[in-house]
Amino acid sequence: MLASRWWRGAIAVTAGALPALAFPAPSLWWFAYVALVPWLLLARSAPTARRAALDGWLGGLGFMVAVHHWLLPSLHVFTVVIAALLGLLWAPWGWLVRRLLGG
Repeated sequence: MLASRWWRGAIAVTAGALPALAFPAPSLWWFAYVALVPWLLLARSAPTARRAALDGWLGGLGFMVAVHHWLLPSLHVFTVVIAALLGLLWAPWGWLVRRLLGG
């Protein structure tokens, strides 16, 4: 069971990072239309609202690390700290997806 929690967390981080592929450097602009779908499905299928909020935070963390990679030379380890703080903005969205769309 613990392993499935870790896998779910890793999937949330990866799903959160997917929208970064629609940014100019990878230039997959068409991916912007479907990039959040894996994260939405993950938050929707969360067993509890708390887990959905955690998946939201982890998805936000993955997204922020993916798009703020350019801060790494100047902020070093604090890039992850600021990404974790900004990732908290995704937690209520994860909870809301579970609340409104969860089965």
